[in-house]
Amino acid sequence: MAMRPSSSNKKSSNKTKALGRIRGPDNKRAVTPDNVIAVLLELFAQLQIDPTQFSSRVKSASKSSLSGRLYSHTATIGEVLTAWHQNPEYLDSVGNPSPIRIRGRTPSFFGLASLAAPGIDPAALLIELKRLGAVTLDRSKRVRVNMRSLPVYMDRDVAIHYTLTSLHNYITTLRHNLQSDPTNSDQLFHRIAWNDSFDRSLIPALKIKLRRQGQSFLESFDNWMARKAKSAGGEREGAKRAQISIGIYLAVDGARAPKLKLIDPKKPSSRRSSTFA
Repeated sequence: MAMRPSSSNKKSSNKTKALGRIRGPDNKRAVTPDNVIAVLLELFAQLQIDPTQFSSRVKSASKSSLSGRLYSHTATIGEVLTAWHQNPEYLDSVGNPSPIRIRGRTPSFFGLASLAAPGIDPAALLIELKRLGAVTLDRSKRVRVNMRSLPVYMDRDVAIHYTLTSLHNYITTLRHNLQSDPTNSDQLFHRIAWNDSFDRSLIPALKIKLRRQGQSFLESFDNWMARKAKSAGGEREGAKRAQISIGIYLAVDGARAPKLKLIDPKKPSSRRSSTFA
C-alpha cells in the first residue's frame, strides 16, 4: 500500500511545481542565454561594433583596466552639472544654480570646471556643454545652466559612452552578486518591480511617473553622496575612494523603439533639448 504523502511533502512538491512553472523549459516567457546574446548583438550593431572583432577585443580588454575609461566623457560633464546644482557658491538665495561669468573670480565657469573636472580644459568643456545644449550664454555673456543631467540620446557620441557605461556597470553588479554569498552584506542592492499583465495603454503614464519620481530619487541620492563625501573627509589625504553609480531603468517586453535620428556631432544643429536624461 502506497504511503500517503505528508503535509510537508505536499508543500515541498507544490513549491517545486511552482518553481518549475516559473523557470522550467516550458515557460515561453523565460529568458534564455540565446535571448541575451541576440539583444546584445542588436545593441552592438547599433553601436557599430563588429561581432567578428569580439575575440580580439576581449583579449585586449583583459590586459587593461576597464573602469575609468568608459565613464570619462559623460562623467566629466555630469560632474560639472552636478557641482553647479550643489556647490553653495554657485547657487542663488533660493538654492537654484546662478548664472556665472565665464572666467575671473569665483563664481565663474572656469573656477567651477577646475573644481569639478580638474585637468580638463575649461574652454573646451564650455564648448562641449554649449554644443549639447546643457548651457547657454545670455546677453551679458554669463553662462546659464539648462539641465542637471544630459539628454544623452540626443547625441551619438554621448549616447555610446552612456550605453557602454550602463551595460558595463549593470553586468559587473550582476556578476558580483552571483559570486558573493547571498546572505552576506557584500551583496549590492538589485531589485525589480515586475508585472506580466500590465495594460499597454498605461505605459505612457508609467513613463511620465517614473521619469518624474525617478529623477527626484536619483537627485536625492546624488545630493546625499555629495554631502557624505564632504562630511566624511572627502578631502582627507589617503582616504579610500570608490566610483559609485545608482541607476533606474524601465524595461518593456517586446518594445521596439522607432528609429530616431541622433545628432551628428560633425554637423551643426540648432535643435537642442533641456529634457533630463
